[in-house]
Amino acid sequence: MEKILVLGGARSGKSVYAEKWAHESARPGPVTYLATAPPRPGDTEWAERVERHRERRPAAWETLETTEVVSVLRRASGTVIVECLSLWLSSVLDDAGVWGDAGDGAGVGPGDESAPSTPIDIVEAAVSDLIDAWRSSRAAIVAVSNEVGSGVVPATRSGRLYRDLLGNLNRRVADVADRAVLCVAGRALDLPAPLSAPGDVQDNSCHQRHPVQHHVRAAELGVPAPVDETVEARARELIDGLAKPVGSLGRLEEIAVWLAGRQGEYPPRMPSRAGVTVFAGDHGVAAEVSAYPPAVTAAMVRTVVSGQAAINALAAQHGATVRIRDLAVDADLPDVPQEVGEHKVRRGSGRIDVEDALTPEQVRIAVSAGRRLVVDEPVDVLIAGDLGIGNTTTAAAIIGAVLGLDARKVTGRGTGIDDATLEHKSTVVAAAIERARPVRDDPLALLSTIGGADFAAMAGFLAGAAEHGIPVLLDGVVVTAAALVAELLTPGASAWWLAGHLSVEPAHAAALDYLGLEPIVDLRMRLGEGTGALAALPTLRSAVAMSTRMAALADLEL
Repeated sequence: MEKILVLGGARSGKSVYAEKWAHESARPGPVTYLATAPPRPGDTEWAERVERHRERRPAAWETLETTEVVSVLRRASGTVIVECLSLWLSSVLDDAGVWGDAGDGAGVGPGDESAPSTPIDIVEAAVSDLIDAWRSSRAAIVAVSNEVGSGVVPATRSGRLYRDLLGNLNRRVADVADRAVLCVAGRALDLPAPLSAPGDVQDNSCHQRHPVQHHVRAAELGVPAPVDETVEARARELIDGLAKPVGSLGRLEEIAVWLAGRQGEYPPRMPSRAGVTVFAGDHGVAAEVSAYPPAVTAAMVRTVVSGQAAINALAAQHGATVRIRDLAVDADLPDVPQEVGEHKVRRGSGRIDVEDALTPEQVRIAVSAGRRLVVDEPVDVLIAGDLGIGNTTTAAAIIGAVLGLDARKVTGRGTGIDDATLEHKSTVVAAAIERARPVRDDPLALLSTIGGADFAAMAGFLAGAAEHGIPVLLDGVVVTAAALVAELLTPGASAWWLAGHLSVEPAHAAALDYLGLEPIVDLRMRLGEGTGALAALPTLRSAVAMSTRMAALADLEL
């Protein structure tokens, strides 16, 4: 779930922006309005202001008037509006006794040596608890806070202390937020990420065969974890010294070297914990380009949940876990576990041949959800799977747009359509490619124009895996289309991916070649769900077994 910080001065429109964000984003689950202002008995002006705020909120929202922000965030689901952090901090300062003459060093009695020793320590501990709750919360959060650092220097010690502590709180929340927004005169401005220190230059080079110009803001570009090239070189040397002719185990040797460089050690560890995340979503073009109706997607979500889909069968065989997330299934699914829909962005998507698939805000929510799903999965290797009627049409359009290919060269039969439907599908893909031409190098705009919530989440997932240094086995054409966008989001991310298999869809080979990836297996598969990638997992494990269980040539008695 996306988490944002909204800053602004008095009457800047920050509260209205936060409420509008919560109201229009259509996230699943309840909306909780967390009002942190303590009661002010006898203050009629304050009471009238609070009442105006209450009247403009939708009746379905739950209002909690409490300063216990940490406990609310830790148990919340759905969406939480925190209004506001400024008043919460005031309450923390009051409770800690900061305002007294000895406020910087008094206020805690003897007897508990583990407790914070000064009022300021108490405040710092409370802020740290808030940051931890923010990070771990499963809810979408929009927190409002005052920007008080732009005015004159406060005349009193207490004013200066409050300004400094609130500025520090805002900075720490912004550091862990997905976005920070500044409101001025009713206008909202997305703030960029902090600037690097002078001379702090990141090397974002990658092995992509066709480097492109990224028009997305630099603040939104991710940075992949570094690959240990020293370990790779040492692994190559040691594998060449095993009891076999040099290079005789082909791709197994290459995969072992690749894995050693990503794990930072040789021999590489056995990838015993593989996790599959299936991203489900329907697409507005499905009715005209697929052999199956969109209702099949909802039915297949239930099948995966029940453990009876193809991906479940392969996962059971290879000891992998499977989870499925509904990003944009065109149906309500009240009968599946709540976590399946925890990141749902919308029902379906726009028809990409004539309209945008998503709003820019929905793209950001979905990409953020994908990145969060990486953190939630403690595994050795990640696999993204796809599920949704119409998604091969979207994949063909994305691949055609990014690679600059003709629609006929990237459009395949998907679910097994006939010649007439294939011809129409090519026409749809051609129109989508043309619509995306101006934004082909901008990942967020590309996803908004011809993507979908499932593609956006997969792109965030694949980019996030590279940013966290987790190896990935790519599946078929749909996942690889999302990978093209992930490479735009996080240049160099493809260094953390292996292509699990080669799909029969014509666009797949072109996309893999563009990324510089060679498929491990070719079983003429085109199902999706992550099945092709999972079919390659035994090869990955065989490469590790070769590295760890063979004798060295030097040890033989010759």
